[in-house]
Amino acid sequence: MAEFVAAAAAFIGSVSETAQQRAIGKAQARGLEEQARATGLQAGLEEEAQRREAAFQMGEARAAGAQMALTESATFGDVYGQAATMAELDALNIRYTGESRRRGLLYEAAVTRAARPLWGPALLAAGTKALGAYGQAGGGAG
Repeated sequence: MAEFVAAAAAFIGSVSETAQQRAIGKAQARGLEEQARATGLQAGLEEEAQRREAAFQMGEARAAGAQMALTESATFGDVYGQAATMAELDALNIRYTGESRRRGLLYEAAVTRAARPLWGPALLAAGTKALGAYGQAGGGAG
């Protein structure tokens, strides 16, 4: 009887350990996915803020140029166009950086999920531990 108790305890302990490891991996993956979502949202807000600030600055530059009667100047138009292009590139760079971080976190979450122990091998290991415990407790002797 003691042999069966030892075998059952070993089996249950092994299965419980696997379940706990899987739960921890799942929680870590969920945390990374939430972090990825927040990173994407933050990047979107930063991009929007960059565009608003650039539009404000471009409006001020256009107003200053108009006050000095420079808006018809080809040089003013070139400089204004370059500034607008640079502002757009800044916004796109913010978007790209945020998207890269978001994708990196999602990849890390996928790797974390994939690294969790699988049930099939875990049950085989639990069975092996149960048989070992059964044998150590004197089962099968005699």
